Amino acid sequence: MGSGIGGGMPNAPGTSFGGATDPSAVQIVDGLRLIPSVQVSERYDSNVFFSSKRLLGGLTPEDFVTTVSPQIRGLYADRKELVKVNAVVGAVGSYYVNNSGLSYVGVNVGAALDMSNLLSQWRPGARWIVSDTYFYSPQPPAFLLGDQSVEQANPLVAGFQATRTKAHSNSVNTMLEFPLTQTINLTGSYTKSFIRYGTSHVPLAATPISQDLQLYTAGFSIRVSLQDTLRIDFTGNEYDQGGLGTFSTRGGILGWTRRFSPSVSVTATGGVQELSGEANGTRVPSVLAPVGGLAILWRDPATSISLVYRSSIVSSFQFQSAALLNHSVSFNVMQNTPIRDLSGLLGANYSVANEYGSNSGGSALSWTTVGGTVGLLYRATQKMFLMLTYDYQNVDNAFGGTHFAFDKHGTQLSLAQALY
Repeated sequence: MGSGIGGGMPNAPGTSFGGATDPSAVQIVDGLRLIPSVQVSERYDSNVFFSSKRLLGGLTPEDFVTTVSPQIRGLYADRKELVKVNAVVGAVGSYYVNNSGLSYVGVNVGAALDMSNLLSQWRPGARWIVSDTYFYSPQPPAFLLGDQSVEQANPLVAGFQATRTKAHSNSVNTMLEFPLTQTINLTGSYTKSFIRYGTSHVPLAATPISQDLQLYTAGFSIRVSLQDTLRIDFTGNEYDQGGLGTFSTRGGILGWTRRFSPSVSVTATGGVQELSGEANGTRVPSVLAPVGGLAILWRDPATSISLVYRSSIVSSFQFQSAALLNHSVSFNVMQNTPIRDLSGLLGANYSVANEYGSNSGGSALSWTTVGGTVGLLYRATQKMFLMLTYDYQNVDNAFGGTHFAFDKHGTQLSLAQALY
C-alpha cells in the first residue's frame, strides 16, 4: 500500500469545498486506505425552517446549532490500478438550542467505481465509471454548494428549496466511452434517481412532491484537434410523480469542448427536446423546449474556478404536478491567499424555473432561488482545518399569483480533523 499527500489547495475532508467527490486530500497508489475524519461546527441560522414567518404559526425561526459530522473515506486501487474505488460514509448530528425538537441525525453515503483501466486492457482508451450517492436529512438541499463539476451528482438538486422536511434521495449513474477509431468514441450514460419527502415541519406548508427520474444519453464524441472535441447525443428524461403526473423529454444535443491549456477548458452545449406527458389527470400537449449549457473551468495549484450555466426541463416539487423550464447558474472559487495555507472560498448560485408547455393561467408555478457563500479555509496542520463561512439564501416560490418568499442567512465556524 502506498500513498502521498496531495499539494495545492487545502481541501478539508468532509466539507462542501473538497468533500465526498474530491479525493485530493490523500492520493493512493495501490491497496486500501481508510481515511476517518470528523468535523465539529457551531452555527447561527436566521431561518431553520426554510419558510416565511407567516407560515410558522408562532415558531421561532432563529437558532444556534451545534453539529458533529464523522466521516470515513475508503480509497482502493489494485496493484495494476485496473480497478479504483472512492467511497465515503458519513453521519451528521445536529442539536438546536431554541427548537430542540428539530435535533436530528442524518447520513450521506457515496461510492465511485472506476473500471476504465480494466476495460482498456481489451479496448485501449475505454472508460467506464459507476457511482452512487445517497443522503438523508431534514434540510433538503437547493444547491450542491462548492460543486466544481460540470455535471451535478444528483440531477434532482436543481435549485428548488423545500421547507424543512425529512427527505432522502439516491442517485445511481454509469457512464461509458468506447473508442471506435483513434478520434471517434461511442458514448453513453444512464442515471436513476429518486427523492422522497416527509411531512413538513412548518405547520401551514404543503408536503413537497416525491418523485423518480431516469436520464439517459447515447451518442458520439469526435476529437477534431488536440484542443477540440465535439459531442453528438440523443438524450431522454423520464419523470414520475406517482399518481400526480408523468413527463418525458426526447431530443438531441450538440456539444463542443475546447481545452485552452492544462488549466483552462470551456464546454458549450445546445439542443432541443420534445416535452410530453400528463399532469393531474390532464394530457400535456407535446411542445419543443430549448436545452443547453456553458461551463468554464480553471484549475491550477493556487486557483480553482468554475462558472456553469444549465437550461433544462425539470418537474415541479410543490403544489401541483407540472413541467418547468429551469435556468441555473453556479459560480465557485477557491483561491490561495498570500498567507500560507489560507484559502478564500466564494460560491454563488441562481436558479429560476417557470411552468412550461401547459395553459395553467393564474395557477402557474414558478420558483426563484438565489444563494451565496463566502469564507476562509485555514489548514492549521496537515490534518487539521479551520473554516469560517457566511451564507445567504433568498427564495421566492409562486403559485396561483401568491408568493411564498423568505430569506435566510447564517454564520458557521468549523473544525475538521483528518485521522489517518
